Amino acid sequence: MEKIKKILNFWLPPFVWMGLIFFLSSFHKLQVSTIGWQDFITRKTAHFLEYYILFLLFFRAFKNTSKIPFPRILFLSLILTLLYSITDEFHQTFINGRSGKIFDIGVDFLGATFGAYFVIKLLPKSPQKIKSWFKKINVYYGAD
Repeated sequence: MEKIKKILNFWLPPFVWMGLIFFLSSFHKLQVSTIGWQDFITRKTAHFLEYYILFLLFFRAFKNTSKIPFPRILFLSLILTLLYSITDEFHQTFINGRSGKIFDIGVDFLGATFGAYFVIKLLPKSPQKIKSWFKKINVYYGAD
């Protein structure tokens, strides 16, 4: 029973997050500004952040529920995030007024890649206060 709770605790968040992404992708068009460049920047930033977070959630789930080596966890988290991005863009081709764009997959993958960079390079060098917060949510992987 404890193992099931642990698996749910770590694997439910990425699936809930993917559900939210799917839900938001189901809207006709999400426009945040009538000014073209502002709308573009805001939407691409949202793409970047959605998949940055999804990468971190996958990473957290693998890290806390498996004995997979660190490099493989990074690789699997990146691949799963990329695959979900591809399926999300494919899903958008079925929504009236939306289209799947390879450019968006690139932005999504850039967000996931930054998530990997964050875990590898930035988090280990961050102040102790930030490290302790990430340890609390079971994302931190570095040495103290």
